[in-house]
Amino acid sequence: MKKLIIVIAFILICVTNIRAQVSFSCYYREYCKWNEYSKEFEDCKGFEESSLFVMNKGETMFTHTIETMKSTYYVNEREYNNEKEVWTYYVTSDVGNKYYYVFDPKNKEVRALVSKDGETMLIRFFVKAVF
Repeated sequence: MKKLIIVIAFILICVTNIRAQVSFSCYYREYCKWNEYSKEFEDCKGFEESSLFVMNKGETMFTHTIETMKSTYYVNEREYNNEKEVWTYYVTSDVGNKYYYVFDPKNKEVRALVSKDGETMLIRFFVKAVF
């Protein structure tokens, strides 16, 4: 009986420590420009687009796939915000661009900040499902 309890406890510990790969399926993408004077994102333009973000089990990289291409992002730094219930990642893309990503399952969004040519953009992906 004692062995059975130890085996069951071991299995429960193993099962609760398993971290699976997480995927975010998206249906819409939106770009917004940062207005330095109003300190807000504005002039947002979007379009329907099916895409998929897949985070690897170790949270060291994720891929973003759309119909015409697939990009890989390597995680430089990550953090979980308990208060807002979001995961944040400073990443470098497979072509060397730097991004700040926020995965927000509660609000069904994936957000990315990028600065290019002195302009800061917010890219929002609207999530259909998290699995």
